[in-house]
This record gives sequence, structure tokens and C-alpha cells, in this order.
Amino acid sequence: MDPFAQVRVSPVRVNGSPVLNKGIEITNDDGAWECINIHSSAYQLVPNEVMASVTQEILGGSDLEWNQVNQVWTGRYLAQLFTSNGVVEVPEVGDTLCLGLRAENSYDGSCQFRLILQAFVLSCANGLVSPRHFRSFAMKHTECNEFNVRDAVRVIGTGLDLLEQVAPRVTALSRIPLSIDLLARIAKETSLPKRDWGFITADLQGVKDLWGLMQAITSRLTHHGRGRAGLLAQEAIGDYFLYSHAPKHLAESA
Repeated sequence: MDPFAQVRVSPVRVNGSPVLNKGIEITNDDGAWECINIHSSAYQLVPNEVMASVTQEILGGSDLEWNQVNQVWTGRYLAQLFTSNGVVEVPEVGDTLCLGLRAENSYDGSCQFRLILQAFVLSCANGLVSPRHFRSFAMKHTECNEFNVRDAVRVIGTGLDLLEQVAPRVTALSRIPLSIDLLARIAKETSLPKRDWGFITADLQGVKDLWGLMQAITSRLTHHGRGRAGLLAQEAIGDYFLYSHAPKHLAESA
């Protein structure tokens, strides 16, 4: 199903009588209208086509250059992922982080149209997502029924400072040795599926520290994650490593 197919709000009837709920219908691959969800009367539909257009307007107002690198579409949820030319070197791990962004929207109510700042590790294109560290911005209609683009551009403008602040946390992780006991504890506390751990542990040859372990995990989630669940797992992993294992002075500065 095309994420940018026509979508509309349709009336809902129960036993032949109209109710206040709203149905969301999208044209399927056969060109027919298909109901994909039912919402309360307060639901505001934002078509994916509008989400993508507004996102491009926001990125165009930024001082950085942005490129779309991935897209996730489940039939009800859409995410577009972007990298920028805003970078921070982390010489202690021999790598570079670039500022990234995820724009997301849904027809099933799982999320509203919003922008989420994040990072990407340039050497492997792994995502580094941490809602606790990076800012997000919910796109809301103004009184003129337009989106608050100017405020969104302002939030994106804080991204490079946040990217610079994450570098010491990456360095700190690279200084924590990885042991069998620590690996077992992390596997228990992160609750990733066993099927993922099988692939992750196979990539741990030569990994000696927590930054290397985090990269093995995020590589699996970035390149083999499943839909929105995979993106949410990246968020949980980012928060876990950047904050649960941060030195005390870094944790207190959060």
C-alpha cells in the first residue's frame, strides 16, 4: 500500500445509526477505499503527503543540509529518517556523529505528526536515538489551521548543541570494559528478543567496551528492525546506554 495514497475521514454507523466516531479510509493497491482505523470525534487527520511536505518546508528553513536515508511504512504508521551535514567528531572512538531527524505520522493513533532529533554514526549508518537526550517537537495546528513551522525550525536549531553534548557520553561508554557478567546483565535489563541477541552476539568478536556493544545492538535494530517497534527499541537502547551507564557527573548534568 502506498504511504501517500489518498486518505479520508468517513462517517461511522453502528447498527445503521450514525455515531460521532470517525473512520479513516485509504485507497488500497486495487484503487478501492479501505477502512484502516476508527477514532473518536476529536481525531485530526494529517495525510502523510501533508506530513512529508511540511517536513521538507521545515528542513528547508534549517541552516543545515538534509538528506532522506530511510523510510518505514507499516500501512498505518510512516516514518522518514534524515541525516544532515552537521557533524561532531569523537576521536576517542575514531568515529563521527551526524545530526539526524525522524519525522513520523500515523493513521492508527499510535503517534501524532512529530519530529524527533537523533544522531547517526557515520561509519556504519547506525541510528543513535535517545528521547531523554534529544528533543522532539509535536506538530500542532495553529489558530489559522497551519502548522507551527517556525517553532519547529527553532527546535531543530538546538540539535548541534545536543549532538556535541552526547559526545562525552560516547567517550565514557568506550572506557567501560565489556565482561561476560555485564553482557548478561544488559541482556536481561534491555529485554530485546532472543532472536536479535543471537545476531548481536555473533557481531561481538573483537568488541571490548560498552560503546562497541551499543553499536552491535543499534546496528541490528537500525538495519533489521521491524516497523515502529524497531524504532521504539532504538529509543530504549539509546536512553539505556547513554544514561544508565553514564558516569555520575554526566548523569547529574542531564
